[in-house]
Amino acid sequence: TGEEGRFTAPVTVNCAGPWADMVIKSAATGNTKHNIQRSEGIHIITRKICENHAVTVMTKQDRHIMVMPWRGHSLIGTTDKEYFGNPDDYKVSKTSIMGLLEDVNENFNGADLKYDDVLFFYGGLRPLADTDTENSYESSRKYEIFDNADEGLDGLFTVEGGKYTTSRQLAVDVLKKMQKKFDKKFPKEISHNRPLYGSNIKNMETFLSQLLTDYPDFSKTSVDYIGRNYGTESHAVFQLARKNTKLAEVLNDDGEILAEVTYALQEEQALSLSDILFRRTGIGTLGNPGDTVIKKVAALAADHLNWDEKRRKSEIQKVQKRFMLPKV
Repeated sequence: TGEEGRFTAPVTVNCAGPWADMVIKSAATGNTKHNIQRSEGIHIITRKICENHAVTVMTKQDRHIMVMPWRGHSLIGTTDKEYFGNPDDYKVSKTSIMGLLEDVNENFNGADLKYDDVLFFYGGLRPLADTDTENSYESSRKYEIFDNADEGLDGLFTVEGGKYTTSRQLAVDVLKKMQKKFDKKFPKEISHNRPLYGSNIKNMETFLSQLLTDYPDFSKTSVDYIGRNYGTESHAVFQLARKNTKLAEVLNDDGEILAEVTYALQEEQALSLSDILFRRTGIGTLGNPGDTVIKKVAALAADHLNWDEKRRKSEIQKVQKRFMLPKV
């Protein structure tokens, strides 16, 4: 909406990732010791160059790269390159992609990948708490939790470093720090044995077998893909397609269907075409799915979100631009 407001709280946790030190500096009245080392990591999607197993290769610079089979293609990454600019300005560059291709071609026999073989790419910045090592690859992926009271910011805690695989334990450790500081006892954590939403599945193969029995009107490919990606929420996706058979249309070789778009709009707060294609479904993450598919997805989004024709075209233009390989 563009509306701005002022909010206060007794405790605030600064989890701004590569922007964490910038948040502190914007709030602190004096000097701050927090300077995050930023590291770029990118992945690329190409034609399939490996079959059924992920392969790890070492470069001449003693860095590792993984080549993984993924949805009939190869997912290749990651890189680890220091980034010194403003994180607001970050975007994947041609130089970074070419560097990764060079490493793969040099170390993976028979790859012979060219720039035009890149079907899709994505990247991001890692915040590294360890700034004492020679380069970002050697830096520890540990996390640190700082109480910013000594910088005049009492009630602010900053998390630096960490990664997805340790995020649950990191959250627990943040709460323990708060508990100690404010001398309060919080309820015992329960997330260590609670399944993620949609993931309460004891045996995946048994689950998929039952889905095939429950939904014989869908292809095995669609049932397998949706079952593995939506878990127990698969039922909601299939029911949408049964209520409106137009939503059962298959969009790609993975078996994705239009009902996933409706689910993203109704249940997952998708607000843009980019949200749907890149962050809620896999429709756009293997590269450009084609104008026909994009227009069908955009039409559903426009209807649900009340876009006018100008907005619909603008959303399509944005995603088409995202599919273009960088020129620099």
